Amino acid sequence: MFTSNMRYAVLSLVAFSATACTSGPFNGPQHAATVAETHPISVDSQVVTLTLDNDQSTTELSSVDHARLRAFANAYMRSGHGPLTVTAPSGTSADFDGQETAADIRNALHEAGVPWSAISGATYRTGNSESQLILSYTHYVATASECGIWEGLKGRDYRNLRTPNFGCATQNNIAALLADPHDLIAPANETSRDAASTVRAIEAYRDGELTGSQTDGEINAQVSN
Repeated sequence: MFTSNMRYAVLSLVAFSATACTSGPFNGPQHAATVAETHPISVDSQVVTLTLDNDQSTTELSSVDHARLRAFANAYMRSGHGPLTVTAPSGTSADFDGQETAADIRNALHEAGVPWSAISGATYRTGNSESQLILSYTHYVATASECGIWEGLKGRDYRNLRTPNFGCATQNNIAALLADPHDLIAPANETSRDAASTVRAIEAYRDGELTGSQTDGEINAQVSN
């Protein structure tokens, strides 16, 4: 049978063990961070610009300008967000030429695939006869934390913690491979379904033709046989 002194000793040992587990030199909740929390990917917005000279000696855009506008429009359609703004000069005798060139630029952007609803106009004040037109839009850039932390490895080995660089390369690769970093902030908008494809499938079903699912089922049956 336990004496009172033995009971006191056992209770003291249990209390000491519990205290050691909670406040001793062992891993705690602060060491349970995920790789994404240890090496977060930050997403920042940047403004992409294209500057075109307002050539008053001609009324048409050059072939070089058209090529630059097509490349700029493709980049906007691929990763741009918000409006594509065409800013024309204002406050000089060449205002009419600038507005005319801005209209030609908007037409060229639309021909390159940018919808009219995504193109906006703006002006800026200038006192120079030689002026430029500025195209701009917003896109997002993903950046992961830097790798190459080599301090404190021995202490982590003792406590069976992963190294500071664990998962860092993977996070940097994810940041580099993102087609549109804005997807980390909010999901992309869904595109409308292909109505023509839906109608063809319904008409084929009504005519008794084989649908895709029935064909796949027959293939599976043939393979099983």
